[in-house]
Amino acid sequence: MPTWKWKIKGIVDDITECGCCGRRGLKRTVAMMPLDADGNEDGTAEDVVYYGTSCAATALSWTQGKVTNTARAAQAERDQRDAYARRMLSIYAPVEFAPVRDKARVYYGRNQHQRDTGVKATEEVAKLLAQARATLADTTTGPARPARIEDFRRYVVIFTSDDRISLVRRVPEEEAEGQEQAAAAQRRADEIRGRLLVVAALDAESARDVAYSDDLTREWNAKVWQAARA
Repeated sequence: MPTWKWKIKGIVDDITECGCCGRRGLKRTVAMMPLDADGNEDGTAEDVVYYGTSCAATALSWTQGKVTNTARAAQAERDQRDAYARRMLSIYAPVEFAPVRDKARVYYGRNQHQRDTGVKATEEVAKLLAQARATLADTTTGPARPARIEDFRRYVVIFTSDDRISLVRRVPEEEAEGQEQAAAAQRRADEIRGRLLVVAALDAESARDVAYSDDLTREWNAKVWQAARA
């Protein structure tokens, strides 16, 4: 079995100098993690090197096309992990310090198959939050991403009459703009005979998840958001 010296982790836009040949002004570089003799990652984000595609291809004995495609695929996987982490934080971070009963209701409400199986909701929530924060703190292919409740933003969510989400839009920080948007959103909800919710989340996709969740999840979402902004 061949052993590769490097593993491609993704594409970086903010590092434009090749760490191999020193060429500057590149549009992007390829992030590569060193591997040990068994082909396992051998280091942390500080050990990652950033090569241009030509030097990366030479280091791996690949074509530049294969390097580019592999880097894009790796970055797409990274983006998916980030998106999942934001969803977990947006759902569970507000109940991190909630009473055990409420935390259990929120967790088992989303994971009914684990109810009465011996799985402890408090431990699972703690695990999910730790993993999500570690994912967003990873600086292998870019700076750490927002992960705190203070980083949540409010989103207007409009539901249709049959409870499908019609629109998700971030609420402007400026109060007058926010009031204007809220009025327009309410008019739209009335036009389609739907309903309107305002939730807090790390991004629009996470806001969808919060909006679709149960009343208790949304109650803690609102409560913790207000406390964080007080």
